[in-house]
Amino acid sequence: AALMLAAALLTGAGTGGVASTAAAATGDPLDVPGLYEVTGRDPGVVHLTFDDGPDQMFTPLLLDLLDGYGAKASFFPLGRNLEPRWGGDEVQDLLSRGHTVGNHSLDHRRMTDMHPWAVAADLDTASALIQSLAGFRPACFRAPYGDHDDLVDLVASGLGMVHVGWTADPQEWRDPWVPVVLAYLTGERHDGSVILLHDRKWLTLHIVTEVLEAFSAAGWRFEAVAACRADGQRRDRMATRGPGDVPVGLVERAWSSDGAVHLSGWAFDADLAVGGLEILVATAAGPTVLGATSGDHDFRVIVGDAGPGGPVCLWARNAGRERHDTSLGCHLPELVAVEQR
Repeated sequence: AALMLAAALLTGAGTGGVASTAAAATGDPLDVPGLYEVTGRDPGVVHLTFDDGPDQMFTPLLLDLLDGYGAKASFFPLGRNLEPRWGGDEVQDLLSRGHTVGNHSLDHRRMTDMHPWAVAADLDTASALIQSLAGFRPACFRAPYGDHDDLVDLVASGLGMVHVGWTADPQEWRDPWVPVVLAYLTGERHDGSVILLHDRKWLTLHIVTEVLEAFSAAGWRFEAVAACRADGQRRDRMATRGPGDVPVGLVERAWSSDGAVHLSGWAFDADLAVGGLEILVATAAGPTVLGATSGDHDFRVIVGDAGPGGPVCLWARNAGRERHDTSLGCHLPELVAVEQR
């Protein structure tokens, strides 16, 4: 399929429909409507994005760090890193916590130097690897080095993906001083800004800690890139689960009303296919059962005393053989609904 797509491109078939920009080579985001969440507010939304993972040590630490602030992010793993480093449970854990995953190529080569057939084969193989673990093919990609042009974007569009660039790159792989990075990112901050980082270095954890603390204190929210939420994720993720597998799910909305926090979403365990999967909240007194999923695997739960305004963390209790429960992430009640198509 990838070779057929590239051949069509070479003959001029299927052109059009992809936004272009003179800033594309720098990694600046394309002007695609709906690609990034822009609220029009100040403070507004910032998108944290992480390239080149996953890493067996740093990525799990980063996920826990993001949970502590109710932050959501978008991850762009390398295809060559996925199979030897992560399995389906790890990818599903990232998704169940509310984050998104995109394609960052198979081998991190400069795509404008590659033949269109090679670009198509590279991206298609990486998407297939993600699908084998996540259950769906990614809806977004980030070219290595931000190196893409109209032809690369057209190839990716034929594979169902739009390019995600960035507006701020602290180049933490050069080991900059963290206070300098924070000052730079603060200066580049605006509603809808996209920060490029890498989940393969210790320094990233320090930078993210400072950014989460400072930006959250100033009222900014952290959301995943909207365009990376592929169509049919719920159905496709459920299809990856078999007897004995841990549950998967997603909190789709969190809001506050009358002093309580309401959360709704879905969760699925193949060992309890008729529904009734318990949803728990983490409290100072320990895990507390809030409710259970319906026959359609939906849930809506209420946390009556959510504490001093921090994120609310939910879990789905594993119903099968003795394995771990599933984190459904930590969420701030200011979150808006995420449509699952």
